[in-house]
Amino acid sequence: MAGGGKSGGGDYWPGFVDALTNVVIAMVFVIVVLAIALSFSAQILAKRMAAKIAEQQAELGRARQALIAPAAEKEKPAAGAPPQVETQAPQRTRIAVAGNEAPLAASAAAAKVRPADHYLQLDFAPGALTVDEKAAKALADALAPLKAQLLASPSSRLEVVALGPEIHLSENQRAAFIRAMAVRNELLTQGIAGDRIVTRIDMKASAPAPAVAVRLGEKP
Repeated sequence: MAGGGKSGGGDYWPGFVDALTNVVIAMVFVIVVLAIALSFSAQILAKRMAAKIAEQQAELGRARQALIAPAAEKEKPAAGAPPQVETQAPQRTRIAVAGNEAPLAASAAAAKVRPADHYLQLDFAPGALTVDEKAAKALADALAPLKAQLLASPSSRLEVVALGPEIHLSENQRAAFIRAMAVRNELLTQGIAGDRIVTRIDMKASAPAPAVAVRLGEKP
């Protein structure tokens, strides 16, 4: 009877092993199914993000064309109309900046500066991040009206605003920030106090070429 009790007590072990094996197999199957599902979901999400980015770029291109077309129509003179003569002094001074990085800096066009009272714009060559010596001299010559207005109005300040193409991309934002800081350093060199200068990147405007605007504003 004792022997019969021992042999009967060991019968549960094979069943336990079979049940545990089935549980492990089921868990492995579930994990494999989840991994496959996550892989497909990641691919679908990547395709959707790529399509959304392409759609946003297409919308940006259409908006850019919509802005350019009316301006071109306005500038086109009517048939038989007399030529228009500019009677007011321009309000924007444009300065070409070749930079010190690119090999083509030496062959870049000379800076063209016209007198203006409220607005300077430094047009940077592609790849240029710093202000070359010629552009720095042109900036110094064009700053005289702005300096006079800063001295006359303690509440005024100079706003240094960086612009550029595809400004929503982080790499272009970093380049725009470097250009804005280079212009700010030139303004400090010209004797303008740091607390009278405000530097920022215009995230809403997408310019056709990299540029930095220097304009007169008021302290908040």
